[in-house]
Amino acid sequence: MNKMDWFVLCPVPRDQRPFYEYIKRKDSTILGWVGLNESNYARRFFLSLLAIFCITLPFTSWFISLLYYPSQAILVNLLVTLIFQSLIYSYFLITWLYAGKRLVAAKVWYEESGWYDGRIWIKPPSILRHERLLYHYQLVPLIARLTKTLQFLVLGIIFLIALLFLFIY
Repeated sequence: MNKMDWFVLCPVPRDQRPFYEYIKRKDSTILGWVGLNESNYARRFFLSLLAIFCITLPFTSWFISLLYYPSQAILVNLLVTLIFQSLIYSYFLITWLYAGKRLVAAKVWYEESGWYDGRIWIKPPSILRHERLLYHYQLVPLIARLTKTLQFLVLGIIFLIALLFLFIY
C-alpha cells in the first residue's frame, strides 16, 4: 500500500482531518495573519490596534470626559484597546494550539454524522510523521510568534495600569 492509499482509505471526513483543518485555518482571512512575514504581521497588528482604538474611543468617552481629562481618557481607551487586542490574539493562540494538538495526536476523534456517533481513528505512521513534521516546522513558529505578541500586550496592559495609577494618585 503506498502513501496516498492511506488518505483514500481514511474514515475521517475530509473537513475533520487535522491536515485539512490546518489548511483551512492557514487560508483563513483572519487566522492567516499569523503566517504573514514580519512586516505584514506588524502592519496588521498596528492597523487592528488603531481600528479598535477608534471604535472604542466614543464608548470610553462616555465614562471619562475627553475635554476635562484628556490624558486619562486616552490612557483608559488605550487600555481597553489592548485588552480587546489581547482577547483577539488569545483566540488566535487557542485556535492554533488546538490545530497543533490534533496534528501531533496519534489518535483522531471524529464524528461521522452527529454528536452521538463519535469514533477514534489511529493514524498510520506515515501520516503521523508527516503531520508532526508539519507541526514542528510550521505551527511551532506561529505559536511562538503569538506567545510573544501576547506577552507584549500583557506588558503594555501592566504599563498602562501603572500609568493610570500615577495619574490618579
